[in-house]
Amino acid sequence: MTREEAFNFLSSQVKNPNLIKHHLAAEAVMKALYAKLNPQVNPAELEKWGLVGLLHDADYELSKNHPEKHSLILEKKIGNQLPPDVLYAIKSHAFQYNLVEPKSQMDWAMYCSDELTGLIIAAMLIHPDKKLSSLTVDFILNRFNEPLFAKGANREQIKTCESKLGISLNEFINTALLAMQSIAQELEKNN
Repeated sequence: MTREEAFNFLSSQVKNPNLIKHHLAAEAVMKALYAKLNPQVNPAELEKWGLVGLLHDADYELSKNHPEKHSLILEKKIGNQLPPDVLYAIKSHAFQYNLVEPKSQMDWAMYCSDELTGLIIAAMLIHPDKKLSSLTVDFILNRFNEPLFAKGANREQIKTCESKLGISLNEFINTALLAMQSIAQELEKNN
């Protein structure tokens, strides 16, 4: 499945524009993480990591009332069009619901970054100018350490970047923030 085909599929499944933005953010972060973890960038692998981010919640609107089916609906719809490792990474990002445990770097990268993209967007929305370009790692870390801020963003899940990817929390936030800032025009545009 090409990136264009994946985006067309995503657009046919997801109607909420903010959820589309979440997918775009996850795609950018996944590509940045691949490049960080693999100094010898393989373009085909980079695209695979991007596809995981782009498609990871494509069935969210269909499964939101049945979290145990999250990513499994996607598997039935397009699983045969995706490389097995891409499909597995998508499924394992929701392992607390579907019991498909992350194993590879790609799996853990999606698991860790899924929650962080939401936290960064929430931080942007409370910043005075509401711009990604104005955010800093310190600003995000301060919000990270406020338990009542973006309560839905699982901090423990984000912090698995340290044990599973070997990246400090600061470095992880910085990588994600820079990736999201690189597509700020898409993420900041009004719905």
